[in-house]
Order: sequence, then C-alpha cells, then structure tokens
Amino acid sequence: MKMVKFIATTFTTLSISACAVSAATQALMDEYERTIPSCASDQDCGPKWAAARTWVVQNSDFSIRSEGDSRIMATSNIISQSGMGVTAYRVAADAGGYQITVTVECFSAYGCPNLWQAMVEFNQAVNTAQR
Repeated sequence: MKMVKFIATTFTTLSISACAVSAATQALMDEYERTIPSCASDQDCGPKWAAARTWVVQNSDFSIRSEGDSRIMATSNIISQSGMGVTAYRVAADAGGYQITVTVECFSAYGCPNLWQAMVEFNQAVNTAQR
C-alpha cells in the first residue's frame, strides 16, 4: 500500500510540475501583458496597425491568408507545413479605444523556441510606430 501511495504522490508531483513555467518564461509572459499596444483614434491606430502588419509579414513563416481592420492572419491550414504562424488582432478595449494583440503559433513537431519573446518583440514594434 505504501508503494501505491508513493507512486501516486510522485505522479501527482510530476504532473503539477509539468504545468509550471520557468521564471524566464513567466517574465516574458508578464512583459507581453504589460506592454500590449493600445490606441485611441484612427490617427493613432493607423500607424500601429500598419506596424503590426509589417511585423507579421517579417516574422511569420507563412504568407498572409486573410486581413482586415480587426485581424491579420498569417498561419498555415496545411498540416504538413511547419514554422511559426502569426495572427494580430485589433480589439475594443474596456476603457475605450483599442488594443492590438498577437498570437504566435508553432506548426512544428520540433517546437518553436522563443514564442513569448516574439510576442514581446511584436509589442515593442507596434508601440514604437510613428504617427
């Protein structure tokens, strides 16, 4: 019976620790959340949305599949293709205006390093867009 408890405890501990993220990854996640670009008017949003499009084109391994005023999608719908896909969104913010967010997807069996770093770099590029 003690062996069963030991195995159950070990399995539970491993399962919980597998869900944890490293301190470095958590720092990038926090940085991404803290620096999400926002804009209040067409004059402010236009250059930022253009910067978002430029970043998507330069950083996605796929061509833009669809784009509009609220979404720019450069991902793959073919299972056999691999690489990093990017989708940018312009969504209404709770306090008025808009936020420009990004999702980065990995289409690779070998993983895609630095997805959170890429998302932070997206925020930096959009936040520094000139009017």
